[in-house]
Amino acid sequence: MSSRAEYIIGGVKIHFPCKAYPSQLAMMNSIVRGLNSRQHCLLESPTGSGKSLALLCSALAWQQSLSVQTPVLPIKRLNTF
Repeated sequence: MSSRAEYIIGGVKIHFPCKAYPSQLAMMNSIVRGLNSRQHCLLESPTGSGKSLALLCSALAWQQSLSVQTPVLPIKRLNTF
């Protein structure tokens, strides 16, 4: 039985290895909002609340969502001779 969870926050699908704490969901929401608006965000949470996991999962999911939205076009060779 897998305890993995998936959340969609700000249009970003975030894969999480377990059920997130409410504080982690709030943190992931702030991170995705900050990344989408290209703004800094200051996050504070006590030791052991899962800050690192929430930050890594949300930032990597956001980055991955950008690569899905922006297709890579093939390079066309030009004859320059």
